[in-house]
Amino acid sequence: MIRRLLNIFNYSEGHFQGQEVGENVVLLLRRHKFTVLFPLSFLGLLAVLPLAIWVFLPPSIDFDLNTLSPLFWFILSLFYLFLWVLLFYFLTLYSLNTVIVTNHRIIENEQRAFFSRKVSELHVYRVQDVSAHTHGLIETFVGYGDIYVQTAGSEREFTFKKIGNPEEVKDRIMQVVSASQDGATIK
Repeated sequence: MIRRLLNIFNYSEGHFQGQEVGENVVLLLRRHKFTVLFPLSFLGLLAVLPLAIWVFLPPSIDFDLNTLSPLFWFILSLFYLFLWVLLFYFLTLYSLNTVIVTNHRIIENEQRAFFSRKVSELHVYRVQDVSAHTHGLIETFVGYGDIYVQTAGSEREFTFKKIGNPEEVKDRIMQVVSASQDGATIK
């Protein structure tokens, strides 16, 4: 049950809104799972904080749960509600920030906030160069980095941040670009 619930973060049927006829999904990319682990672990620590304060209070302070004021319970409830909203905020950004590589296009869905989204699209025949960069010790050991896609013309450079296995993804995108220039189809 939990596995099926967590599967929403990495499973796709290969279809998306706006898919053209004859367009096949080659890659569905999200940021590396490690990048969402830090905020979620920080939220976990914050959730345990009130309990830790209660356990480690000096015995000289008389702290009886039955005599606490309703104002304390209200503030504690707001604190946990805030943590709950932050949890869903981080999970929403992780699951909705995607890069879809098809045999015709590269589509970047960038969810900036709950109600702010940007969708960019690039046809693969305009791609001139793809490079992968890993910066630092953590990115090297964990295996994630940034992917830069250079385009022809006056269009900007596309940057996909913190993607897992950037070298493999770069090679796969270059295969799609080569296949589109040769007129072949890739799956």
